[in-house]
Amino acid sequence: MSIEEIVHTCSNEKVAHAAVASLGFDFASRVRTEAESHGIAMGPFVANIIRDFGEAADAGERKAVYRAMDRTDQPILCGLRFILEGRLRMVQGTSSAQWPVGTFACPMPDMEARHAR
Repeated sequence: MSIEEIVHTCSNEKVAHAAVASLGFDFASRVRTEAESHGIAMGPFVANIIRDFGEAADAGERKAVYRAMDRTDQPILCGLRFILEGRLRMVQGTSSAQWPVGTFACPMPDMEARHAR
């Protein structure tokens, strides 16, 4: 599984919407709320974030996503969530405590450590 697969599939607004919905109601609600605060529906909002990531992510960001995806049952969804959580925290300026993982078996992003370099 690769980041390119996430970028290719989730750049489609309908796929992006369905993928976020599959990550759970609480997470999808937070994403939807943030999208609406920008005057856009959730699908296009997520697709834009993923396209931006695909075009602008540096090697360190990509490596962090690969680590998040490694040895998970659902690597594409874990990678998607990792990307979204990092980007949304940058947009919102919120702490990771406001984006709990809940029951989804995916590691939390360590964005602070990556940006400390």
